[in-house]
Amino acid sequence: MTQSLSSLCWPVARLGEALQQLAHHSGMPGRNVPKLPVPEASLQGGEQPIGPWIESAATFLGFEAEPVGTRYAELHALLHRAGPALVQLPSDAEPRVLVLLGERRGRLRLLGPDSKVESITWSALHDALCEDIEAPVRPSVETLLEQAQVPARRRDHVRTLILGERLGTLWLDVGWLLRLPPGRAFRTQLAHAHVHRRLAMLLAAHTTQYALGLVSWWLIGKGLLLGQVDRGWLLAWAMLLLSQVPVQMLAQALSAKLSIEAGGLLKQRLLTGALRMDVEQVRGQGAGQLLGRVLEADAFEALALNGGIAGMLALLELLFAVGVLAVGVGAVPALLLLGWTALTLYGGWRCIRARQRWNDSRVGMTNDLIERMVGHRTRLAQESRERWHDGEDHALEQYQRVSEHLDRREVLLTGLMPRGWLLLGLMGLALTLALRGASPVTLAIGVGGVLLAYRAFSRLVMGLSALAESGSAWKQIAGLFHAASRTEDAAVPVFVRNSRPAEGNTLALNPRRGDDVLLEAQHLVFRYPERSTPALDGCDLRIHRGEHVLLEGRSGGGKSTLGALLAGLRQPQSGLLLLRGLDRRTLGPDRWREGVVAAPQFHENHVFSGTLAFNLLMSRAWPPKPEDLELAAAVCEELGLGDLLARMPAGLMQIVGETGWQLSHGERSRLFIARALIQQADLLVLDESFAALDPETLRRCYQCVAARVPSLLVIAHP
Repeated sequence: MTQSLSSLCWPVARLGEALQQLAHHSGMPGRNVPKLPVPEASLQGGEQPIGPWIESAATFLGFEAEPVGTRYAELHALLHRAGPALVQLPSDAEPRVLVLLGERRGRLRLLGPDSKVESITWSALHDALCEDIEAPVRPSVETLLEQAQVPARRRDHVRTLILGERLGTLWLDVGWLLRLPPGRAFRTQLAHAHVHRRLAMLLAAHTTQYALGLVSWWLIGKGLLLGQVDRGWLLAWAMLLLSQVPVQMLAQALSAKLSIEAGGLLKQRLLTGALRMDVEQVRGQGAGQLLGRVLEADAFEALALNGGIAGMLALLELLFAVGVLAVGVGAVPALLLLGWTALTLYGGWRCIRARQRWNDSRVGMTNDLIERMVGHRTRLAQESRERWHDGEDHALEQYQRVSEHLDRREVLLTGLMPRGWLLLGLMGLALTLALRGASPVTLAIGVGGVLLAYRAFSRLVMGLSALAESGSAWKQIAGLFHAASRTEDAAVPVFVRNSRPAEGNTLALNPRRGDDVLLEAQHLVFRYPERSTPALDGCDLRIHRGEHVLLEGRSGGGKSTLGALLAGLRQPQSGLLLLRGLDRRTLGPDRWREGVVAAPQFHENHVFSGTLAFNLLMSRAWPPKPEDLELAAAVCEELGLGDLLARMPAGLMQIVGETGWQLSHGERSRLFIARALIQQADLLVLDESFAALDPETLRRCYQCVAARVPSLLVIAHP
């Protein structure tokens, strides 16, 4: 690495400041902290990676630091789009971190420790990142270049091609990309993506287009009415019309880019909301409701963006029409236009309400149909034929009633409002001209203003209709949109002692408590939303490291609820829950779930349609490493799944699940146990995982679990 690049590296003790500086230069709103806790001096020599601290500190500051890597052949493309990012250079001593702002004019912009922005070539950073992996093959490459007598001016290019061919598949951990969390306020995300600027440019482009159009027709109209049309007038008119072409092309490009950017942010937020939805909400909904949300998400994006843009541009055109009538004719037609616009917007709001009621009826019927289809075999076996169609006539009658009401509203909106304005505008124009006296110019301007408003009303009602449909879709996806903002408290960014450095576990030891106390719960209270009495009320529990605890009780007594609280799947309403002496807010959700892992009950667990390896290694990076596959095979063998792997033609790569190899009840139970064991947590919670196993298999599985986890909590019936 060059001396200039070394001087731009930030020391580990100032990584918190580097994050804040990078966020500030990138325009990211975040929390302003005078000074973040810095890594301990004992961890600055490569004993523990700085990645967990950087990710935790970024979350604490109000944004995200996403680890990013790439193959050697794709490094060039990544560096060009990486900013803002932290780039970690290879080092055996103290970590060396560069603050990358982005690319400008073919050069990478770095922020130095002195807060000055420096520009470097991308090849300088590329060489610094790849120095170690290129070193073994560079001598042979240089020898090859000499033997081939490659000219000096072509040698760099040829060397790059040969290195890319030899090292193209090698993986490089580059650093961390900074971005706003998907759960931040949607307005903030739009502002950070500069959507408001594109919107302002779109309005300016359309305003310019309308102005050019009005001026061109005013020019030719005045010339015709005054009898002054000659070659110069026609040439000016043609130039004004031609000037609209590039402006219109620019407006269409801005509109498309605005829709793509806003739609991308919306999809990202909806996906985040789907992952953050409350477990109880998802569990209480049927397949029909969930399918309806998926279908309505695309409809909302298309209709809301298209309808919103169309309605906004129609209102802009109406403002031009108001100005034309007010200046060219008088105040009466302009006031009539404003009043009719308000009446049209009110009709659009009524239409939106009617469509929402219609959509509720439609979605309810669709959900009921899907639920009946999913449970058709059960209905055949359990429900009498006479009751198969109960309630269908009432639902159809309700649907017909709201459909007729919606049709009346939409006919009034799309049919009456534009044509009604045409009649009202001409009547107001005739009355004004009769009172003030008519002239050819005034008459032409008035008719032009009325027709301009008529065209705008046609576009406005189309936009309102699209917004009405999007409003119905919004009711289905609003839960996903709002669920994205359900963020848990950020963990305090501190380095903590590692019990298994090879696995990257980051659970801390509290010196004020005994090292043998792994998990402690005091006075836990949890109540389900639909129940008046709490499922847990004042629950206390302490589990020491190395303990195997059996939790028994009657059905509905709160055993599974307690297991979900301990694993972080649910949050208690009150009480204290500590892991190694630290609460959930201090550790953060990710660290907590690294320390405590649960295998839920059979009906709450699932085998996904994928390979057996995918179902086992869901907690690991994908694609899996060879050591991950070896671990999965070893755990399966210890749990008695070796015969199953031997029968499968593809072994761990055999497709299982709904469309693949079918597993028995006991095989699924052992798959769920293996999935939890592979996460290698300090505490494993098994919720009735042994219920479907015979005594011999149970004994074998328990021996495997006892040998692989330090502490165990087994939930079972007496």
